[in-house]
Amino acid sequence: MSCLNFLAVADRCLRGRVVVPAYARHVRLVAKSCRSISANAVNAFLQRRLTEVAPITVATERAILTGLWRWAYESGLVESGPRGIVKFKIPRRPTRAWTVVQCCTAVKGTFSLTGQIRGKGISVGLFLRAWILLGYESGARQGDLWEMRDDDLVDGAVRWSQHKTGDPHVRPLSPACMAAVREMLAHSPDGRILGWAMQANSARRRMRRYLHSLGLSGSSKWLRRSGATHIEMDAPGKGRLHLGHRTHGLAERCYIDWSQVRKDIPQVPSLLRE
Repeated sequence: MSCLNFLAVADRCLRGRVVVPAYARHVRLVAKSCRSISANAVNAFLQRRLTEVAPITVATERAILTGLWRWAYESGLVESGPRGIVKFKIPRRPTRAWTVVQCCTAVKGTFSLTGQIRGKGISVGLFLRAWILLGYESGARQGDLWEMRDDDLVDGAVRWSQHKTGDPHVRPLSPACMAAVREMLAHSPDGRILGWAMQANSARRRMRRYLHSLGLSGSSKWLRRSGATHIEMDAPGKGRLHLGHRTHGLAERCYIDWSQVRKDIPQVPSLLRE
């Protein structure tokens, strides 16, 4: 099919899948930017993008294009699969997470917040406190946090099926976390713990402003990596279990702040002794 291009492939590929709308828009945008399905066209597009955006963004767009091309080949829409596509080395920055003290600061600061969430009958402080505690202790992604319900709580723990992998996951919760969750549920109109109180995008902005007011860098995504880091400090090799990862080594590469786990890293002997 000589008239087939990346945008047409993207439309066909996405038509049979259930994906987040923002992801579908991004895929179509990348596909539209590199319409011709050929190694020369893809490489020229990637080289141009390297002058415009960060290398990690180019790597993501490369994965999208090669994935669409591979799907088209496996579907019999093109005669050959993706070959000869240039690869990029992505400099990986050390992962940063909050310390235990910083996490405590974030939780305690919520008790000083004033104001209510309009039309919901709960305080901003309660909402952020429940989110911080539940996100930190469960290690769940925000999408899963927003769908957690009262019937996901059992015997001082929360259990749910991870949306990203479909795998079941269970994490224990502290009495303080359970108390905040129960207080949120007392006002919930539909049994959800957090999702009923605020839209996810608005909540992320509200959380970022709150963290900034405390002098803390990062975002709500740091709750997940911070919990994994602190577990790794006490139980080496167990951080990935907190996250529910399938892929071995992913937690160690992308989620653990090794500057906090340095006491468990072997150290060379001192060459200058007093």
